[in-house]
Amino acid sequence: MRRAIYALMIALTICSVFPVMGGENSYLQCLVIGQEADPAKARTLLRDALNSWHRGMRSEAVELYERAIIADHSVLRHEDHGMAMALLEKYRASDAPQTVAALCRRGFFENILIGNLEESVVFYEKAANAAKKPEDAQLASDEAARLRDQLNYIREWQQSVVRESRILRERDRQQYIQRTALEELQNQVTDNSDAVAEIQERIAFLQKQEKEAMENMYSSMRSAGRYRRRYYYPGSVQTGAPDPTANMLPEGSSGSDSSIQMGQGTNPYAGQAVEGATGDVALNRFYVYRNRARREGDQLDQIRAEIVGLQRRAAELTKAGRELREKANPSPVRSTP
Repeated sequence: MRRAIYALMIALTICSVFPVMGGENSYLQCLVIGQEADPAKARTLLRDALNSWHRGMRSEAVELYERAIIADHSVLRHEDHGMAMALLEKYRASDAPQTVAALCRRGFFENILIGNLEESVVFYEKAANAAKKPEDAQLASDEAARLRDQLNYIREWQQSVVRESRILRERDRQQYIQRTALEELQNQVTDNSDAVAEIQERIAFLQKQEKEAMENMYSSMRSAGRYRRRYYYPGSVQTGAPDPTANMLPEGSSGSDSSIQMGQGTNPYAGQAVEGATGDVALNRFYVYRNRARREGDQLDQIRAEIVGLQRRAAELTKAGRELREKANPSPVRSTP
């Protein structure tokens, strides 16, 4: 009887131990994407984990949350209120276990919780190297290879994005340079046009002065010729208006070009009649008008020289403006028939 009771106890012990070990083995399996076993159990564990988390029982909540993930990965779509990072920190701790299951879970959580593919690959590879069962090693190795391919794709995509961004930046830079150069050309065209307009205004003013100076010079020349003839032919006297230069000395007689303004001395012929002046009086008038005509001729030459220079400058600016407009508009606009 005692032997039977003893044997029964041993059998009960064995039966009670093996289910636990099987559950433990299932609990320690290598986590990978796509394993969804028991959604109902996962939802229950997630609810319990949230309750514990909000009551401040953080360790219990993290444990329940981990079990919920193991029961069904779909719970990761729900709000975790910070439990996910707490769970990751648990496996990042320096005293975290380094078993195959722990390494796999570290790789899983690094990937699925924060997208750290580099660390995820490292820990899946460590799990594959540490696994004693071929199926566990293969599972971890396959997951590491899958994530490595995904990481390589992401890197290639990032490199393509960088290349495309570089191309776009270079294109934008070239467009900016072209746009800036075009604006500079347009500004130069505008400046040239303004300069030409100013020069044209100055030329118009000088041409008016040229006309006045030429009329004054011809008038002085006619007066000088009239008094010169009177000097030689005193009999040909014509009655006219009083001579305004009666009180002036001949220009240059005092050695100054400004002698036309007088005040430099007394004209000995000032008291003599102007009308019908002959002899020395006529000679004096001849000198006055001749020198005045010369001064007016010099002034006329200066005006004309400035006009010629401005016209040459205007022609240069006009040509430069035409070339700038051609550069600013390299493609001529063709009118449609």
